[in-house]
Amino acid sequence: MVHKKTQSKRISCAKRYKIARKVAEHRRKERKEAKKNPRSNKLKKDPGIPNLWPFKHQLLNKIDQQKRKAEDEKQRQKEARNALFNKNRNINFSSLVEDASKRDVAFEENSKDPDSVEDDISTAMDAVAIGQKDNSRKAYYKEFREVIEAADVILEILDARDPLGYRTKEIEKMVNNSGSGKKIILILNKIDLVPRENVTQWLEYLRKDYPTVAFKSSTQTQRKNLGHSSLSTTKISDNKLQHSNECLGADDLIQLLKNYCRNCNIKTSIVVGVIGYPNVGKSSVINSLKRSKVCGVGATPGLTKHAQEIHLDKNIKLLDSPGIVFARDQGDDKNSEILLKNCVKIEQLDDPISPVELIVSRCSAQQLMNKYNVPMFRDVNDFLIHVARQRGKLKRGGIPNIDAAARIILQDWNSGNIPYFTTPPTSTITMEVENN
Repeated sequence: MVHKKTQSKRISCAKRYKIARKVAEHRRKERKEAKKNPRSNKLKKDPGIPNLWPFKHQLLNKIDQQKRKAEDEKQRQKEARNALFNKNRNINFSSLVEDASKRDVAFEENSKDPDSVEDDISTAMDAVAIGQKDNSRKAYYKEFREVIEAADVILEILDARDPLGYRTKEIEKMVNNSGSGKKIILILNKIDLVPRENVTQWLEYLRKDYPTVAFKSSTQTQRKNLGHSSLSTTKISDNKLQHSNECLGADDLIQLLKNYCRNCNIKTSIVVGVIGYPNVGKSSVINSLKRSKVCGVGATPGLTKHAQEIHLDKNIKLLDSPGIVFARDQGDDKNSEILLKNCVKIEQLDDPISPVELIVSRCSAQQLMNKYNVPMFRDVNDFLIHVARQRGKLKRGGIPNIDAAARIILQDWNSGNIPYFTTPPTSTITMEVENN
């Protein structure tokens, strides 16, 4: 069989020049359109379902049902957010006192068998530790348990803004029931974020249970020779407390630990275990006591993944433990509460709007308006829309990106840019949120 000769690719010069001219005109037109509207992308129109497609009517009905279901779910979520916002908007004096009393009762009732602590930790991790999928829950608990067993003294780090929210009574009961004579010391950390009067009230309340030390970690930038302030945490002014970058309360804590060393019931040298929620400031407390940045610190929760041993002096050895989330239930409100404690990485949250609802319910509208320079808003969605427009967080077509705005709010909350604090249950002062 004779193969057919391939066709020649030779064309006339006129045709070749014409093709080059047309291509140049087309590219010139595209560049011109791109300059006019850089974001204009021609979207291909959905051709729809062909008429000859089998069961076309059933498929169309199914698509309509899915659309209606999505719209109903969106409306339900919006109504739930509005109800929560309206419920907590007008908080008066009596409701705040009642809420503080309920928190105290709940804290007492949450005490249970120490053997079930591991189950509580697992439950909490499964429920809300979205940002810790890359970490082993069992490995974290194993490290935490080893610190508890090896320590002679337990330092439980609490956030001064909400000490009861960061306290774990089941761990305290487990330590007391161990029969090994372990001591517990409560550290009221981050006292520079609350008024001095509030610190005094919490010290009086917490010292009814265990020795409590008010503490402010050092914020100095050098790696060594971190400063210790000799000023008393109860007598220092609010201005000096907020603007000082030296550590406060370290001398009192070290003196208390040395007193335990001299106690006849405890060995000459002691091991001090440091426990608490993620990002509560455990490593910062150790660095401040050591006067050197021996532990890695950061705003990201879960930075400490393994127990670390630090020698403070020849008589005191510190053990830094990874942060563990403790929770007794899996309700949406509880999950949002834990998210507000910066226990989960903000960038890995599936729903950043729910925690913002709690922030809006706790803060006054005027404070948020002044903080973010936004007009009066009706609900959480309206507030996030204003913040997204103010910060330039827009999707294609100028649609406000409320998820990005919610993450901005959470970042400000966790970094202390939205000041707030709680009061002890027996206090006559209401829960307050400071204005900037």
